[in-house]
Amino acid sequence: MTEWAMVILTVVYVIATILICYFNYRSANTSKEQAEEMKRQYDAENRPYITAELIYERRNFYGLRFANHGKRIANHVSIKFENDFIDSLTEPAFKSLLKRENDRKCIIGIGQHHDLYFGTNQFRDKHDKLPLCVHITYSNGEKVYTEDIHIDFDTYATFFSIDSYTDDLLKEIKTQGKELKRIREVLMQVVSESNIKKEIEDK
Repeated sequence: MTEWAMVILTVVYVIATILICYFNYRSANTSKEQAEEMKRQYDAENRPYITAELIYERRNFYGLRFANHGKRIANHVSIKFENDFIDSLTEPAFKSLLKRENDRKCIIGIGQHHDLYFGTNQFRDKHDKLPLCVHITYSNGEKVYTEDIHIDFDTYATFFSIDSYTDDLLKEIKTQGKELKRIREVLMQVVSESNIKKEIEDK
């Protein structure tokens, strides 16, 4: 009887040990998965994130603004325009600019942006515009990210250019510069007339 009791106790002990090992294994896997998910969420929230928007500057220049909205610096930023789009441009200066840009890399800081222009109002008036396709790659020093931008000008919403605060400030400075120049000319005239009057009195 004692021997059977020992056998039963041994079997129970083995089963309990197996169950403990199994649940420990599952718990370890769950903890590992939670740690990986937390790391994934952290990486997703603390990474560079580049977006692109179509811009129209000074009512004359069309371009793309590549902005880093992430929480880390975007390193080794490569911006490549499709060759078909570049070849379709009719303004040589912008065509050369984009070809050079396709072979370059840059850094875009947190909250910073990089503008690339591809045409003037001459581009706007062009009727057979090809879709604008851009492939962007960048990294945070550890992982490489990619973004693809596609803009179809035939379906893109109409937008207008407005003066920015900087434009308003520059206009104000220019106006003040003109006023200061006018005051200087008046003062110079007054000094000149005063000198002439003094010379006449001395004679």
